[in-house]
Amino acid sequence: NTETHPPLNEEAIHLVAARFRALGDPSRIRLLNLLMQGESSVQDLVAASGMTQTNVSRHLGLLRREGVVVRQKDGKRAVYRIADPHIEELCLLVCGAIQAHLTEGLGALQGQGI
Repeated sequence: NTETHPPLNEEAIHLVAARFRALGDPSRIRLLNLLMQGESSVQDLVAASGMTQTNVSRHLGLLRREGVVVRQKDGKRAVYRIADPHIEELCLLVCGAIQAHLTEGLGALQGQGI
């Protein structure tokens, strides 16, 4: 990449760290993975994730405060969807990097006769 990234000021650094903290929990990644398949209610997320309703609601609340997901009322139930389209791009980028890293590691092991 030939573009240079402008330096971040302190406020921006804290905002970026908060976003990464919001994404840095396996339960929240699990919920985002489910929401990448389409919008979903809390009840559907509980059933699909195997998590308790309390945990799902707590994690969705944090993701909502960070602007990652949005909640919309649908009658008596709340439906969530990913608010930031960059989240899916980020997940694909990270998944691709992990896959490449694992493939390289496997190739190195195979090269050693293991």
